[in-house]
Amino acid sequence: MTGTKTRGEEQMTVLNRSRRSLAHLVVVVSSLLVGTVSALAQAQAPIEGVWRTALESEITIKACPEGYCGHLSRIVVPEGLLSGAEAEAAAAMAPEEFFDYRNEDPALRDRPMLGLQILTLWQGQQPSTYDGEIYNPEDGKTYTGYLEMTGPDTIRLNGCVLFNVVCRGEDWTRVPAEELEARAAAEAGTEAAEATAPAQ
Repeated sequence: MTGTKTRGEEQMTVLNRSRRSLAHLVVVVSSLLVGTVSALAQAQAPIEGVWRTALESEITIKACPEGYCGHLSRIVVPEGLLSGAEAEAAAAMAPEEFFDYRNEDPALRDRPMLGLQILTLWQGQQPSTYDGEIYNPEDGKTYTGYLEMTGPDTIRLNGCVLFNVVCRGEDWTRVPAEELEARAAAEAGTEAAEATAPAQ
């Protein structure tokens, strides 16, 4: 009879609707998964950031091909660490004037300390630990060691000593983002003022 579907036709109609619904569901779920993976990829690992050592120098740790790399991003010469002429000379030096002069390789002794990579890390057996190698500018040698996340904003270096940067079993604290932003704004203001100042 015209306009009347057979049982087989009704089942086919239901099956087609189910297929369309399933296909739509797959597209939605796939889109959600892609978005989630992208967000996770963009999220930083807990170890990444700018860390202040006990001696006030700072190390910036970022993802790198080896895993995570730490560079000396701020040099602070603590009072009392040097004495006499050494202290006076260090106080008069700009951060760019410190060099890796104790490196075992003579060809590397003219490397600037500022920006020098001193940490090469990779994920350890525990989620909170990172194994790796630590370059020690005090003697120009590289040692094995590990970093342990002891809190969201604290890490502990174990096993090695870094000249003017870290000590055995030393705790580091994360430099707050607000402090970094304020520092960057101040430096930008200083550079702008110097650029507009009349030539002497």
